[in-house]
Amino acid sequence: MIRALLGAAGLTGAAATAGWFVLARVQGDSEIGFGPSTVIGTSEGAVHAEVELVNRGREAGVIRKVDGILVEGPPGRVLVTRKDSQPPQRGWWVSNILKPGERCVAEIDVELVGPGPGPVIVALDVHEIGRRLLVHRRTRLTLPVGVAAPAS
Repeated sequence: MIRALLGAAGLTGAAATAGWFVLARVQGDSEIGFGPSTVIGTSEGAVHAEVELVNRGREAGVIRKVDGILVEGPPGRVLVTRKDSQPPQRGWWVSNILKPGERCVAEIDVELVGPGPGPVIVALDVHEIGRRLLVHRRTRLTLPVGVAAPAS
């Protein structure tokens, strides 16, 4: 009796999951993409840049957090903060919802442990929640170190 109930519950759950995937395919989903990046300032041991995040999908999506790691270059750490948010510290991503076509800007601070030859390559990982539970969107940015940033 218990096995029959568990089997029926499993089939119901599988049908609900399959239905959800069909709904997402028919109605669309969010798709967070990367827009242009801009180097704001550089010094011997740090780089400050910005990259635009845009929802190119047909539904709203949540950017839960953005992680950054150094792929190439001197050792250090990468802090990603949403521009115009009120985080308790740098590197704290404040979740936000982007409707289709909306944009936000991620501020990237690269703090190097010591001087080294540039450029540095940073990998960004955006944790997006839409109709699908969690999607990782990744990109790589090449940032100069120790050169003057162009005046804007």
